[in-house]
Amino acid sequence: MVFPHRLGARIPGISAAITIFIFLFLCLHLWDLDDWRGAGHYARQKPHHHHHGEHRHHSHPPLPKRIPRKIWYKLGPKGLSNDAKRWTDSCIQNNTAYKPHFFDDDTADAFVARNFAMRPDLVETYRALTVPILKADLFRYLLLYREGGVWSDLDVSCEGPPIDDWVGPRYKPFAGLVVGWEFDVGWGHNFMRQFASWTFMAVPRLPHLWVVVEDILEAIHGATAEHNVTVAGLTLEMVGDVIDFTGPRRFTGSVFKSLAWTIGRTVDRSGLVGLLEPKLVGDVLILPGYSFAASSNTYDEGDLDRVGPALVKHHYAGSWKNVKGGELL
Repeated sequence: MVFPHRLGARIPGISAAITIFIFLFLCLHLWDLDDWRGAGHYARQKPHHHHHGEHRHHSHPPLPKRIPRKIWYKLGPKGLSNDAKRWTDSCIQNNTAYKPHFFDDDTADAFVARNFAMRPDLVETYRALTVPILKADLFRYLLLYREGGVWSDLDVSCEGPPIDDWVGPRYKPFAGLVVGWEFDVGWGHNFMRQFASWTFMAVPRLPHLWVVVEDILEAIHGATAEHNVTVAGLTLEMVGDVIDFTGPRRFTGSVFKSLAWTIGRTVDRSGLVGLLEPKLVGDVLILPGYSFAASSNTYDEGDLDRVGPALVKHHYAGSWKNVKGGELL
């Protein structure tokens, strides 16, 4: 039997135990919610400027150490052409440890609706887009944020070493995002450099990719407000250059912005010009232009041994380069 005076003595201990239990319960059950919305909250935070150019440090859930062995593709309404099948086969057959996944318009819509249900504004905006290239660009960032793996456009073939060898062992434990310059060597120091977006790799839940997503959403709603149209009424002419709006330059700028927030300083891009070997900045590994865009970079013959082999070849099918901004039936 527990007498009242003894029970009273135990109340502080019981209260402490209950408090600890509630705390652990919330940590365990709200972690997933934070995982879904935390990156979005992070992306919407504006950097708080301190003296000496420092920025507020943002903390995030720990990220996986390895990029998943998955290759992601997005089909247009015409499906897989003979050329695209040959190019995609070159990657799939030479990387049998990597599971290929092909999305069409319907399965992509369903993926976004299912996996980003906690952000109905995002789902609504994504599904309302009618310009195919804008939707395809946004999808690739959403997909790799959620799943990680390797994104590849349909007009990319694998020409060199297997994907497992794309990132050297000294970088693998640290690389959360792997990108390559599209235009670098031979373009001069004043040229605006951008990452190739036809091929890149990432771990799941990478905050840098969520910053890209949030910046695109902001740009979309800015354009709709400027032209007084709905998202569905947005046209290619209204958004200006796709490269800047959702494409490689948007991708590049948002990643560098996110890096500045996470490492606490602005990234000096001048040290990333004319790369002859990979460069790790925070958790972003930047490969020389030759890796993903050999035809767009001109090297001295003596430097080719240093930059390593071309990893992929982009065939520039350009299915989005028409007045509708996408493949037409």
